[in-house]
Amino acid sequence: MENKQFCLHDLPLFDSMERSVFSTVCRHAAVKRHYRRGEILFRQGEVSDTLYLIKEGSFKLVRVSEEGKEVILQVASTGDVLGEAALFREGIHPATAVALNDARVCALSRDRLEGVIRENPDLALKVIFSLGSSLHNAWEQASDFRTGSTREKVLNLLIRLATDHGEQCPEGKKITVCLTQQEIADFIGASRVMVAQVLKQLQARNYLIKNGKHYILKDGCF
Repeated sequence: MENKQFCLHDLPLFDSMERSVFSTVCRHAAVKRHYRRGEILFRQGEVSDTLYLIKEGSFKLVRVSEEGKEVILQVASTGDVLGEAALFREGIHPATAVALNDARVCALSRDRLEGVIRENPDLALKVIFSLGSSLHNAWEQASDFRTGSTREKVLNLLIRLATDHGEQCPEGKKITVCLTQQEIADFIGASRVMVAQVLKQLQARNYLIKNGKHYILKDGCF
């Protein structure tokens, strides 16, 4: 599999800029950071003033409710962007981003991005389209993962993960993001016991294979 090196310039948001112009922004404004599994990229409630491009690895976005319950809103991996809302307004992070494995990110502050947009007005429209797409995907995921039986919600989640974070292997699609049973339960709003039962059923019916820490979804499930 090709090991693509993602750069901020690869984002649709910046693809109209000449690389010679953007390289100055990247060299002087972007910050590279490394994270280990379990480390925090940003916390729920902290000021949101930076855009993050995931260059390697993956993060789960976790929101804690007023009752203290954790809900996983999203899994983001290599090539995905977090914190786009920081481009438009001063605010706080609605969730905490936790590394699911060793990861590298490229961070660009709002101040610098505002300067880039002022120099390139056409970028404002691209930003609007980018945020609109992210919002649509969020609503779509919420609908898939919060309705139906526990079995349907688990299967919908696995299909989405295989589509967005999967790689082909002889048995089917290997989900490259490693989630525990509790994390899957937090994602779909179910108990860990129910999720464990569903996963066992899916494996017994040959829909799903567990390979170490990874799940492989058989091709017939798509």
